[in-house]
Amino acid sequence: MVPFLSIQSQRGLISVESEPARVDIRRPRPDVHVESTLPVITANNGPGELIIDQSRSLNALTGGKPDAFWKRIYSQYKDIALQNRIRIVEEGNRLGDLRISGNLIPDLALDEFVEGAPDLQVYGEASPDNVDIDYVPRDLNMQVQPGKQNMNVQVHRPEVTYHRGSVKVEMMHYPKVTITPPQINIRV
Repeated sequence: MVPFLSIQSQRGLISVESEPARVDIRRPRPDVHVESTLPVITANNGPGELIIDQSRSLNALTGGKPDAFWKRIYSQYKDIALQNRIRIVEEGNRLGDLRISGNLIPDLALDEFVEGAPDLQVYGEASPDNVDIDYVPRDLNMQVQPGKQNMNVQVHRPEVTYHRGSVKVEMMHYPKVTITPPQINIRV
């Protein structure tokens, strides 16, 4: 029989344990402080002015002030004098006209009596619009003081915490090779 050489090998065994590194990041919120002042509006306008002019109404009711009363009467005399001249000329023409028969003087006197004194506009004209009402508003004095906003922001840095990882390498058993020679019989 032929002797055999026995070779046995055993692999090495390496154990690797690792723990990953860890990073914790914490970012605090920023502190925001806001201060604001409201705008101030100052409006200063007093009451308006109400103007009531009832002079035309007083002229129509009472004749008005003496000045206006006499001016109104005197302003009509020019027209009345002109009308009287025209009437006198017409009456004179009638008296001078020989074609007209009858007694004209009593007729003219009767007409003069019936007609009466000339019509003078003593009082002002009566009208529903004789009172003038006027309202004058005051100018609006408005002052605006704008408000303010004061914003203060305080930003915090992020807080970073680093936890180291680890790697543990351990040789569980080493590789080995075992060579066993065959048994040799040394006796002869």
